[in-house]
Amino acid sequence: MSTRRHWQGGWVFLACLLMASGCATVSPRFSQEVQASFVRDDMRKLTTRSLDMYYPEPLRPVALRIAARVEACVDRLRELTRSKRPRDKLLIYLTSAGFNNAYVVPDLASVPQQMVMPAHMSLELFNFMDLGASELGDVGCHEAVHYVQMQQVEGFWYGVNLTTGGIFQPNIFTESWFLEGLATYYEGHFDRETGRPHSPIWRGWFDAVAQARGGNLNPGHLSPENRQMDPFGGNYLTGSHFVAWLARTYGEQKLWELVQEQGSSWLSPFGVTLRFRHVYGKTLGGLFDDFSASVKKNLVPRERPASQVLQVPDVGYFSRMASSPRDGATAVIQVGRTETPHLTVYERDGRVRFSRRLTLLLPGRKWISSDPSAMSGLSFTQEGALLYLVAADIDSQGAYLSRLWRVDARTGEVLRTWDLQEGMGGGVTPDGTGYVFVDVRGDTANLARLNLESGQTEPLTRFEGHLSLGPPAVSPDGHRVVFPMRGPQGWDLALREPAGDVRWLTRDGLFNYSPQWVDADQVLFLREHEGRLQAHTLRLSTGEIVRITDAPHLVMDAQPVGNGQVAFLNRDGYNFTLDRAPLAPIDATAPPVLAALLPVPSAPPLAVAEASAEETPPAEAPSAEAAPSPEAPSAEAPVSLPPVPPEEPPAPLPSDEAGPPATFPLAEPPPAPGKEIEVLSDKPYPSLDGLLVPELRIPVVLLYQDVDTEDLRISGLLSIAGQDRLGFHSYAFNTAFDSGNSTPSLTFSYGNALLAPWYLLTGIGYAQTEEEQKFQDETFTLRQKELQAIVSVSRSFWTTPVSLGFIGLRRRFQYVGVPSSSVLTTLFGPSLATAYFAGEGTSYGGTQRGLGLSLSGAVYPKSFGSDTTMGDLRVEADAYLGGLPWIGQDNLTLSVAGRFLPGAPRELLEVGGLAVGNTLYRSGETGGQGPGIPLQYQPGLSFSEYLRGYEDYTLTARHAVIGNAQYRYRVIIDHGWTSLLYLFPSLFISQVELEGFGSWARTDWKDNFRAAGGAARLRLTLGQTVPVSLYYQYAHRFDAGRQPLHFVGLGF
Repeated sequence: MSTRRHWQGGWVFLACLLMASGCATVSPRFSQEVQASFVRDDMRKLTTRSLDMYYPEPLRPVALRIAARVEACVDRLRELTRSKRPRDKLLIYLTSAGFNNAYVVPDLASVPQQMVMPAHMSLELFNFMDLGASELGDVGCHEAVHYVQMQQVEGFWYGVNLTTGGIFQPNIFTESWFLEGLATYYEGHFDRETGRPHSPIWRGWFDAVAQARGGNLNPGHLSPENRQMDPFGGNYLTGSHFVAWLARTYGEQKLWELVQEQGSSWLSPFGVTLRFRHVYGKTLGGLFDDFSASVKKNLVPRERPASQVLQVPDVGYFSRMASSPRDGATAVIQVGRTETPHLTVYERDGRVRFSRRLTLLLPGRKWISSDPSAMSGLSFTQEGALLYLVAADIDSQGAYLSRLWRVDARTGEVLRTWDLQEGMGGGVTPDGTGYVFVDVRGDTANLARLNLESGQTEPLTRFEGHLSLGPPAVSPDGHRVVFPMRGPQGWDLALREPAGDVRWLTRDGLFNYSPQWVDADQVLFLREHEGRLQAHTLRLSTGEIVRITDAPHLVMDAQPVGNGQVAFLNRDGYNFTLDRAPLAPIDATAPPVLAALLPVPSAPPLAVAEASAEETPPAEAPSAEAAPSPEAPSAEAPVSLPPVPPEEPPAPLPSDEAGPPATFPLAEPPPAPGKEIEVLSDKPYPSLDGLLVPELRIPVVLLYQDVDTEDLRISGLLSIAGQDRLGFHSYAFNTAFDSGNSTPSLTFSYGNALLAPWYLLTGIGYAQTEEEQKFQDETFTLRQKELQAIVSVSRSFWTTPVSLGFIGLRRRFQYVGVPSSSVLTTLFGPSLATAYFAGEGTSYGGTQRGLGLSLSGAVYPKSFGSDTTMGDLRVEADAYLGGLPWIGQDNLTLSVAGRFLPGAPRELLEVGGLAVGNTLYRSGETGGQGPGIPLQYQPGLSFSEYLRGYEDYTLTARHAVIGNAQYRYRVIIDHGWTSLLYLFPSLFISQVELEGFGSWARTDWKDNFRAAGGAARLRLTLGQTVPVSLYYQYAHRFDAGRQPLHFVGLGF
């Protein structure tokens, strides 16, 4: 039993020896698909006045456009910050990988602050946010807000970061709601009306929640875990509205005064609400109460008009739909808080034709993703027998790709799939032989047609430069295509004529979106009216726009269903409903609005001409329009229409043999009025860029007095870590010394990503520790010296990780003053590990269906200094099942695991004796702790298995098979507070979990150890980042004379 330990530096390194955690460590700098793209592409480094951007050479025009936009936003942000001290340039990475994300990493140990961005998005979700799949400049401005906010570090932490290379940025503790709320607010408050603040979908989503709660919001609605705000999260949805209210009520400068206050703090995680009081005169809780009161005061309850009929009362919190005018059927892909993703087809009268799960579980599955938010382009064939859709899926490296599904509309069976690379859906051609979709390359979107027989794709447009499109629809005769196109004013409709020419159908930017053909002359589409997205019709021959719905908050996916009716998704509270309305004016007295049927203007030359690294950047920024166009018509009054061009002779969409279509390329809006991008340098990536400058450098020196000799000793620690800018090479070095010990402790690790998607990690470490232990009824100092080395390569195939490694361990124990007590143990050999999981779950019920398989193995020749070869094989299978019918907040988990150590000593494998989290209380007198492991078998690698119900007792064996069953029911709470006792961060209580469980271990094929019991667990989150669970567990043990166990624990 340990009673006292001399600190000689070694304890710091015991956690570092395998380079898994602590100190300076090595790990991949980027996710696998991003790192692989950097290895695959010829990378360049672009330097401007305020940023360094690393980008693939083929994406140079994209990089220049994004850099121009982001730099303009950074200039604006730095004007707003209170401190004008010069800051580091933004470090930005542009990847060619299908990424569908953008993020900023704060300055942390071993990793500098950086922004990672794709060249485009392929999810229609970004169009809904009024960003556009190709609007990466605006996305970069959102991320730039994070970057600039986190850079505001003053005082104590500025000095620490300057010394160490950067380990802490206080503004990360303003919590996610403020970080994301501030960035989302500024999406639409730079120099153009764009982003979520101007999206009627974003606005309608929040208004529906506000009305459902009568305007009574609590601070828990700021949490990303609040499930009433699915799928966007309260940190984004409520956070953006709260920050906007703060800016309107107290002024924009107060936001940055708070950022400055937080950046200058010492104990940054604590007292955040008091800093709000110092800036705003009220605590954060008081401010949110005022915001909630404002929401309630301005709430004007809205109900369905009489013409809008509810057909299906709940189709999930996120859904996509399509209808077949031929038979009136409506297909809905939905996910709910108690329902997994389903495809349901409703008949015209609302009866369910079928409802089918979409998630595949078995290895070799044809697709991975089944979430409706990743789907677009639902479209029935003309006769209604087949349904097509495009889903964003995962390729073998983890990058997104777009996959077209063909579904039997009678049974829901997926008949065939096609890979479209990157893009979003559209519609099937009337003859059923092709599918027209949005193809995205770089930051340019174009229409393309997939031949469903040959699998060949041909372009329908050849737009150049920065451009975003939405899903298209093909006319009933197959000759024309209508589609949303993002222009300088926002989303408008455009029409591709049979000859290939493109002309505008609307030019007012009122979120004209989601077009569907009613007949050859009429298009049904969505359009903003009084701040809400409503269904409208547009007659092509006259340009008349007529509103046909007056939904309370939001209409999505409006579709003609025949018989003079339209079906659509209606936002009602926290979910969608499926509603219908007549295909007729909602207000017969209102005059129709007339649209301008205009040609799409031709574009100027590219925004930035191609230039070598040595060339000066072009002096002119691109103009918003290459040629003047008539002013957009007013929404209130009709305008005179230009002559409608004569109809072209009927012609089908181009076949594989068709020549290149004629189009009018779109012009790109300027990155910022009057701003130019000044390129200081643009050169190929230097292979060792930044490698020799450590990104982490921590020197620590301590003085202490030895408790035995009372001598003054000096201890020290030095940690150094660095990487090149693209993460190809990484290294970490740690050393510790103590004047009472002649030998320092050392670790060194190196990572190499040049084989990406494979990642190579190597490491070696030496450490020495001493502690007091009982030996032969006396107390001696046990000295431990160990040497460890590892080599591993790892990657993921789709979502399945695979790791190959080799480990070498050598450890010597000796009681000081007892030479005969020396024990030397070694272990070395190769290893393999992999794991597979496929499943689906709900936010209220957890995993409802799932299959997990894992396999790991190792071989150790001459184990523990003997001549015996030992093996280590572990296999596990997990099955996840839904709970009781009609509950939706429970699930059942079954698992079986086998651990086999052929050639091992009898007492090597430890079963039980492990607890989840930290033990706060454990009932006493339960029968002892069980035998320990001799020093000979402690080389620095443990062989153990968790056995529920035996957390207090360790069994030893050579082999074990363990089965577990667990039923869990969740009581949903989802309530929070802005701070705990004013000093601590926010508190969010998620749920209470009630569990029943049973476990059964059979060791060495003869001994049984069984337990059954129950548990209650409270799950909460501190500061929107730290999950905490407090639990009580009771276990009744059936074997080995064990007494019942009462257990209280705290988990993180």
